Amino acid sequence: MNLLSFRYFMEVADTLNFSEASKRLHVSQPGLSQQISALEKEIGFKLLRRTTRQVSLTEEGAYLYEHLYPSFHKIEGLIQEVVESKKIPQATARISSVPSAASIWVPKLLKKMQANLDTVELYIEETTSEQAIEAIKKQQSHLAFIRTPADLNELRNKDIAALEFSKHPLLAVLSKNHPMAGEKAIDLKTLNNEAFIHYHPKNSPSLYYLLERACLEAGFVPNTLCVGPELRTIENLISHEVGVTLMPADMAAVMTEEHVTSIPIAGVAYMSSISLIWEETAYTPFITKDLIAIAKEEFSSFIH
Repeated sequence: MNLLSFRYFMEVADTLNFSEASKRLHVSQPGLSQQISALEKEIGFKLLRRTTRQVSLTEEGAYLYEHLYPSFHKIEGLIQEVVESKKIPQATARISSVPSAASIWVPKLLKKMQANLDTVELYIEETTSEQAIEAIKKQQSHLAFIRTPADLNELRNKDIAALEFSKHPLLAVLSKNHPMAGEKAIDLKTLNNEAFIHYHPKNSPSLYYLLERACLEAGFVPNTLCVGPELRTIENLISHEVGVTLMPADMAAVMTEEHVTSIPIAGVAYMSSISLIWEETAYTPFITKDLIAIAKEEFSSFIH
């Protein structure tokens, strides 16, 4: 059954004038008349009583008009509301984030969201950069905070837009009982015999290649003890003097383990940053656009 035909019937029933209804619907009067006749034939009874002078509703037509009007009116009102507001009420915002960004950037965004999007329900997932990128590609998340990849164009080629935030230097992270824990800066060459807690090359490629590059340029290949633990596990291992690592300053700033310290690297500065990413296509949801507008305003002084 063609619901458009009922839409046409509702307009004729509302005006009781084929000429006026055809103007409202932007269809020809003969075409409108044919649609109504076809609908009456399909349902098996007359909806309109038509004479050369006037149009009136049959009892059956009046019954349908009375009971269909609220539904059609609600549909039109709902569509108009979404068109005008550019948002859907009580939307769900899904955000993926690497742990360091979840501690630094996400709370600031959420505070601003509460003031601007009070009806939005939030769902936040801590994950790795690669998993966050995958969530954006599969439309499982509206936004994601990731560790900035070496080449942002790789994301842009996948219709993923990015805002890169301020960069932070790589630091050496050691136990406070380490012999070099009291140094103001560390020459990376002095760590060549240390056991390194490394990053996973697939899940955290930016950090993996940054640590590899820093060590190689210092003249050694890192002696990897283990790969891929979470930030809290890294802290715990280092506090127990199991190994050392290299970590961006913004990431080191969220560590809470009192027996761990972070020290600048002497010489070359190896930089890392967080980027906010989202899918930018013709199908980008209203909620994503709202969140990006808020982020650009809130983080304007931090955007690289």
